[in-house]
Amino acid sequence: MKLTRNTQANFFNVLKLFYLLLILLILLSTATYTWFSLSRVPKINDMALYISMASGLEISHDMNAPDEEWGQTLLYGEHYEENTVLRPVTYLDEEGIFYAATVGSDGRIIAVNYPLSDERNANKSDINGYYVKFVFYARTNDSVTVELSSVDPNGEHGTYVVGMPLWNTEEIIHNDGGMGFQSAMRIGFRITRYDRNNQPLNEEPVFIVYEPNCNRHLSGSLDYIATPSISGAEHLVPAERLIRHEVTSWLEAFPVQKDLLIYDHGNFIDDPHLFDLDAGCKAKIELYLWLEGQDIDCCYETSKAAKILASIQFYSTSKPQSGMEDIR
Repeated sequence: MKLTRNTQANFFNVLKLFYLLLILLILLSTATYTWFSLSRVPKINDMALYISMASGLEISHDMNAPDEEWGQTLLYGEHYEENTVLRPVTYLDEEGIFYAATVGSDGRIIAVNYPLSDERNANKSDINGYYVKFVFYARTNDSVTVELSSVDPNGEHGTYVVGMPLWNTEEIIHNDGGMGFQSAMRIGFRITRYDRNNQPLNEEPVFIVYEPNCNRHLSGSLDYIATPSISGAEHLVPAERLIRHEVTSWLEAFPVQKDLLIYDHGNFIDDPHLFDLDAGCKAKIELYLWLEGQDIDCCYETSKAAKILASIQFYSTSKPQSGMEDIR
């Protein structure tokens, strides 16, 4: 009888542990993989990306381009005319690459274990398309420190990611083409600095993540919610390489006009500094734009593709010419 009671007690203890582990497994899976609990994979296949520089910097697609090919603006669409498809991915800082999920026949995640590459998965309009990569170079004739600008002095540009305004001729208003996807967008900058002889400095390139609309959530909450890495880290990159930016939105003018909107720019939560550059030197900037699957707001079910408008404004200020300084 004593043996039977002990056996029963052990059985119930094991059963309790089993249910506890099952609950923890469900909670862990929900917290990590809600972005892929869908019957359709969300995507963006129409995007406008603008890069602009303030005075003191010039940009070009070619490090050795003649002077007339260096300027203040670049447009992604002028170099990639086809629609670029964006699908949920996540960045793994420890490996410096993006991962997508393996999804089962029911549309649910099996694992985040599919490594992506720039050659195979960037700037594609077909089933292989996952994210955007845009490479350009910056140069300066003055020693400068460079950061992201929320709004330029003239208020014409700025750094933000919003849903593309779509004019509705029937209702005489603009519709939000982003459908909320802008809340889960990320932009990464991999920065490599070069000396006056166009030789890379003896330092590792730095990858900085810009998180726009960080306090805008589908739930209506305006509190910041950290986006965890699949490695288990609290953020996708260490805090010193994360630039969080409050929500930017566009509003209708009064009276409503097709070609006029009013932009309400949020503030940077973190220091928007990117890099320092000495006079006569250059920097290679590899810009990545993606839909971050680990973001709490990357949970959609729609048959329509979103349209995103992204603007990146670099701002520079002169600094004493005391030689190259480490990024950040």
